[in-house]
Amino acid sequence: MKESGEVTREELMLFTALWEKRSLTAAAEQLGIHLPKASRLLKSLRESFSDDLFIRIGNTMEPTRKASALLPRVAASLASLERLFAENTFDPAKLRRTFIVIANSQPLSRFGPVLLADLSRASPGSRVVFQQPGSGWSARLSDGSADAAVSPEGNIPNGFMELNASRCQYQIAMRPDHPLLRLPEITASDLAEYPECIVEASRFRGKRFLEDGRASDKTVVIPDGLAAPGFLLASDAWMVSCTLVIRDLFKPRYGLAAIPFPKDFRPFSEPPLLKIVWHPRTASDPAEQWFRGRLENAVKSACGNATA
Repeated sequence: MKESGEVTREELMLFTALWEKRSLTAAAEQLGIHLPKASRLLKSLRESFSDDLFIRIGNTMEPTRKASALLPRVAASLASLERLFAENTFDPAKLRRTFIVIANSQPLSRFGPVLLADLSRASPGSRVVFQQPGSGWSARLSDGSADAAVSPEGNIPNGFMELNASRCQYQIAMRPDHPLLRLPEITASDLAEYPECIVEASRFRGKRFLEDGRASDKTVVIPDGLAAPGFLLASDAWMVSCTLVIRDLFKPRYGLAAIPFPKDFRPFSEPPLLKIVWHPRTASDPAEQWFRGRLENAVKSACGNATA
């Protein structure tokens, strides 16, 4: 007799198939089992979790709130089981595959070269293509046209899986002879007297968080953070930027200066996280699991560890 709370691998596979197909018949076909067996597996799942999990609405089986909450854990559990079965058969050196990663240019400029160098050593037959996020990044992960996203814009939809990979520190960059650097101590009010250089798609803007509300409207808006040095060198604008970008690019190549945040300047309560996001449909694929591990290592190596 089945122990209370015990869930089998077959049941987990049915759960994920039902999530994808929204049909018990289609899920059974995907798993190569008969419909009566799929019905028994669903009944067992419902008993284990004390919830209907999937309910019929019209012609589809829609997940309940509990099923939506369970999906990441189910996918992670199934992925662990699949790794156990695949450990002795998967060989990255023999892999021939193109991985698509969605990422903004600023973090990509740091972790991208590290990832490419790692793949060339561990899996010479594999390649990676990088794409800009845009508004449809979640749809690309859902339909399989992309494999993973690094810190995509907007909220992460329910049901997607995510990993906190890096927590980068931030500073303020400006030209080396900026008038602010003549002050003995810089405050948020001092910053507000000068325009901010804002990356159009970035969430890491200082202007809107200035506590005294006197931020200048003379902002410099640019589409890409890597274009910032030219604007900073030619104006009195300042910019919130990742410490690593300033250290490795802005200072040595362009001679920009950097200062820590003033005590009363709080653009965010804590440094934002870089997250790796993927769709549960790829959770149990050994190649995808391996690639996400390489991606995580590259982000942590180039951008800093999330727990550091």
